[in-house]
This record gives sequence, structure tokens and C-alpha cells, in this order.
Amino acid sequence: MKRISLVAVMLSLVMFSCKKSDKKCDLNAANFAGSYKVSAVKYKADATTPEIDEFATFPACEKDDVTAFNTNGTYTVTDAGAVCTPAGNDNGVWSLSGSALNLDGTAATVTYFDCNGMTITIAGSSVGELTTVSLSRQ
Repeated sequence: MKRISLVAVMLSLVMFSCKKSDKKCDLNAANFAGSYKVSAVKYKADATTPEIDEFATFPACEKDDVTAFNTNGTYTVTDAGAVCTPAGNDNGVWSLSGSALNLDGTAATVTYFDCNGMTITIAGSSVGELTTVSLSRQ
């Protein structure tokens, strides 16, 4: 009898301790706002050329920069960690409508978003030209 009671207690502990995450992360301005660090940048010149890892060519002082998307529609880039000469601080404006992201007049598309990070794509001026930027939330 003790054995059955022990098994029942263990099963109930397992069942009730495994709580599912109810947090849904919709892509909207409130969830989008926050600080991010670029983790990858890939570039494709056209539909027939191979993708190039642009992030690998960035100097170390640019790889640790932090971009803060503020709730008021502005953003700031802080040259964090190793500082470039001259410093790479910047600022501008952003807006989000569905998955369409506008950064200082440049149109981009948020192709992935999960509140911990995102991937955005920016189409170039020639057919098939595409820059893909991955960012992780800080």
C-alpha cells in the first residue's frame, strides 16, 4: 500500500511540476522593443550566387554592439565592449506594421520572431539580392 501511495505522489509531482509555458509572443511593437545584439549577417547578391557570411568580416569592435529598439519608435546603437575608432554609436527611428519593419526609411521584413531573438531580411535593388540579419535579445 505504501508503494502505491509513493508512486501516486511521484506521478502527481511530475504531472503538476511540468508547467507549460502560456506566454505567447506575438510580433508587435511592445514585444519587439528591447535590446539586441547581431549574431549573424548573410548576403546574397542574386538568386544564382552563393550566400556570403558577412558577419565573419566584421571587426571585433562591431560584433559586440547593442541595438536598443525603444518603445517610442526610436533606436540607439551603442558601441559596447570593444569600442571602434571612431565609435560606432548611432540612432534613428523604427516602425513595425505586421512583419514589415521600417528602419530610417529602409524596408525590411521580420521573417522570424520569438521574443528571444529575430531574423530580418532586407531586399536589395537587384533581383534576388537579399541581406539576412539575425539578432538575439540581450
